[in-house]
Amino acid sequence: MNGRRARLAVLAPVAVSSLAVGMVTFSAASARAASPDCGLAKTATPDILSVSGQDFKPNKQVALESGAGHEGAIKADASGAWTLQVSSAEGTITAQQIGGPEVKCGTVDQTEQKNAKAQYRQGFREGFADMKADCKSNPPQQAAPDPNWQQGFKDGSDVAAKRFC
Repeated sequence: MNGRRARLAVLAPVAVSSLAVGMVTFSAASARAASPDCGLAKTATPDILSVSGQDFKPNKQVALESGAGHEGAIKADASGAWTLQVSSAEGTITAQQIGGPEVKCGTVDQTEQKNAKAQYRQGFREGFADMKADCKSNPPQQAAPDPNWQQGFKDGSDVAAKRFC
């Protein structure tokens, strides 16, 4: 009986301390703040980009720069988020708060490529649905549609025609 008590006396503190260390490690990992992040999006107006960020220090100024120089500054809201529209930006756009890391938001070229892919996908979906509905391609008669959208519409119509018509 004494041997059993001795083992419990030795093993119980080891088990309890390992649980305590695990809890401290878990709470420290979950308390860590998220790192700032930002991204770019095209707007309806040519040459104007919407730059948005989140997880920045709340209520502090964020400075934006591109290859063309200073693009502007904006104050992050209470949750650390912000959005600013910039025009005539070039190259890589970055955001930074005083004392914080420089965060790469993206490049103007990447944004244009994303927009072209989005236009193609939208055209493809519409062309596919149009052809599937009645086996006739009826592209909308709009003034100078985006060439990426037009190509997507044609490709979507072709795929649907092969499958359903």
